[in-house]
Amino acid sequence: MKILVGGSWITVICALLTALWSVPQFLIEGTVTLSTHPLFPVLFLFPAQIGVPVSLLIALNSVLMASRRRLISFPRILMAGGQILTVILLFACALFLLMPTAFGREFIMMALAFQIGQVVVALGLGLHVLQRRRQRDPNAVVRGGDRDDAPRL
Repeated sequence: MKILVGGSWITVICALLTALWSVPQFLIEGTVTLSTHPLFPVLFLFPAQIGVPVSLLIALNSVLMASRRRLISFPRILMAGGQILTVILLFACALFLLMPTAFGREFIMMALAFQIGQVVVALGLGLHVLQRRRQRDPNAVVRGGDRDDAPRL
């Protein structure tokens, strides 16, 4: 569980950083390319080199957790599913690059594939954080009513 949650934080932050570079560039120029801009390594290159391998490791861990029936909550399922989706989309883009009809747009799709899968992971992380806060909050709703509705002894 710690690997799933901790690694998901890493990959979501990396996807956010790559989106800060690739989305504005795609909207302005219509493509995502290499750049000599000083922010390119910080916002795109390094986060992608960290996020993609970590996502692959977490996806493998998620498959193992699923086979052992350890994905018992909806947030865990979303995080694991998002990591697996990310790896599947990246693998599909890599396969398209190997085809003789490849024309280079697949690199744009790789950045988008990483970000799409990580949106699902971010949703799972958000639900996980909410679930943890509800467990720790003494004023949380308990079995259909507030604590103030409980009989006093």
